[in-house]
Amino acid sequence: MAAFPVRIRFGGFLAIVFVFAAAFSGCGDSTVGQAESVVAFAGGAGGPGFFDGSPADPVRFDSSSGVAVTTTGDRFVADTENHVIRKIDASGNVTTFAGSFGVAGSADGTGPAARFNQPSGIVAVGTILYLCDTGNHTIRRISASGVVTTVAGNPGVPGAVDNTFGPGNVLFSAPRGISSNGATLGTILYVADTGNHTIRRVSASGATTTLAGSGTPGFVDDTGTAASFFSPEGITFDGSSIFVADMGNHAIRKVTPVGSVGDVTTLAGDGTPGYIDNTSGASARFSSPASLASIGSDLFVSDTGNHVIRNVNTTNLGFATTLAGSPQIAGFADGTGSLAGFDSPEGITSDGFPSPSLYVADTGNHVVRLVTLGGSVTTVAGNPPRAGSADLQGEAARFRAPAGVAVIGDDVFVADTENHTIRKIDSAGVATTIAGSAGTPGSTDTPPRFRFPGGITALGGDLYVTDSENHTIRKVTTGGLVTTIAGNPGATGSADGSGTTALFNNPQGIVVLGGDLYVADSGNHTIRKVTTGGGVTTLSGSAGIAGATDGPSAVARFRSPLGVAVLGPSLYVADSGNHTIRKVLVPSGTTSTFAGSAGQPGLADNSGASARFSSPDGIAGVGTALYVADRGNHAVRRISTLATVTTFVGNPGAATTRNGDSNNALLNAPTGITGVEGSIYFTDINENVVRKILF
Repeated sequence: MAAFPVRIRFGGFLAIVFVFAAAFSGCGDSTVGQAESVVAFAGGAGGPGFFDGSPADPVRFDSSSGVAVTTTGDRFVADTENHVIRKIDASGNVTTFAGSFGVAGSADGTGPAARFNQPSGIVAVGTILYLCDTGNHTIRRISASGVVTTVAGNPGVPGAVDNTFGPGNVLFSAPRGISSNGATLGTILYVADTGNHTIRRVSASGATTTLAGSGTPGFVDDTGTAASFFSPEGITFDGSSIFVADMGNHAIRKVTPVGSVGDVTTLAGDGTPGYIDNTSGASARFSSPASLASIGSDLFVSDTGNHVIRNVNTTNLGFATTLAGSPQIAGFADGTGSLAGFDSPEGITSDGFPSPSLYVADTGNHVVRLVTLGGSVTTVAGNPPRAGSADLQGEAARFRAPAGVAVIGDDVFVADTENHTIRKIDSAGVATTIAGSAGTPGSTDTPPRFRFPGGITALGGDLYVTDSENHTIRKVTTGGLVTTIAGNPGATGSADGSGTTALFNNPQGIVVLGGDLYVADSGNHTIRKVTTGGGVTTLSGSAGIAGATDGPSAVARFRSPLGVAVLGPSLYVADSGNHTIRKVLVPSGTTSTFAGSAGQPGLADNSGASARFSSPDGIAGVGTALYVADRGNHAVRRISTLATVTTFVGNPGAATTRNGDSNNALLNAPTGITGVEGSIYFTDINENVVRKILF
């Protein structure tokens, strides 16, 4: 069984993806199995994902960073990493208003036909929405009926070009903040052009000018292009002046229109990050403020790095106070004032009502929050991550990016990757930590420390773990004794040898065949053999050379292989970067493509090369079939010995945790996978849970 951490960036946050492999021998099968149901096993669900529904449903967002309220009272959310715009109605029901889940692009059209690329800032003018389509470097408009058009900018082309006559040739660079003059006729937009370090003025026709900013990062109060900003993100207009959350300068700036340009002054902050409250002007401290909203003479600021919502008074020398949140402590809690918790909040807006409230895109928690002017915080939509390290039972237990899973008897063992620990879950769902210390990475055997353990497999009564960021293979007894059998902690490379003379590069999946260990050495794009005595050889692939070639050991190529499993006498590899499942003969290392087509991600139930996968991670041999954690498709797939691929459970159109029968159950980035006849265990990496499929 195996899993591991591959780090990838998305939406400015560090995410970890893990892969897993398991080994169970079988005698062959050509039948199509059917899952009966999916049930919870351990951990509390919640986190980034995608699902529309009512407040009772497992609704998910992914790094939402902008929110706007139209005159109808509907809330609209820039769901950044899902590349869509979502709508929350008065009853709290969430629907997708424009764009297609997980499909980045740039296309004008209506509703699901439109495409966005990491939309962020969003503003409502009556019932019309305008937004910063950050990854496309454009400004977009969405009508009340969901018709999307491009106002200004050239999709996919960053730059800094004005045009006072219309949208032609206008260029932006990753704009993130947008506000307006509030007029439904003669609409003027103000844009924080983040990558250009400028403030731009855009008419509804697309004509664009630069109000302020030199185009290079700096911190200078002056007029027009003589002034400078550093990655400005948030922007709001109070009817006479423009206020900017100057993120890189950790300051709140004021831009007063003077003719065709703007006069820039600093209202609060002095360029030094930190947290100082109940003081004015340059004495106040902020940490990467990302957005702000104006109500009367007050600005309400998402002080992102401090995880709080601040109030800055524009008529009292920029006097700053904290409205809600616990300063410098990321968390999640509904409550009032400092009892509430946020995690890197970004977008913020007022609902514009006579007795106004604020809505906040609580980006790190992947939820939308309602904040009253009295500081009371409630959650409107979404379900936050429930990560942690608590050794408790069932849904009360907590994990942090669990990856690989293995079975010994009635117990399930988990590589709890971001906790840097190895956990045990008994048949009653009680979780305990058997090795490592939560939140304390390291590489020592005594006391046992790990650094992002990923893959895990069982041999006899012992466990073997790919300690991925230590680049080592570790042995763990069920009593918690740890020894390093191969690899040199912290040293990357590819060297066959014994013990510390052998080198790996981000080893991931691990499985047992014939008393030996086989490892998906992901960073080296190879499959390695490791004896329990620590002898390491390369079975297939060429170190450092990615590809998709089938053939003898020295000719074969892989691309970031993650999972590895055993079925009969052969190995099967989840070749994640190629979106395929490969077969490797032992001991020759001769490799062939068993299912899927290299470089062709997708979802297709079919046979052999006609099947499609999307970033397959974990793979396990259970009984007479292979089971694949098809992470990008949010599904578990089944492959017969005749290479017939079917979807066992899951739906690529949703990314959330929902238990139930096979037709209703939903998954969210399944990674580690293992099983015994009748039961499959897997980890949903985005949800921090371990789940069970009955079949």
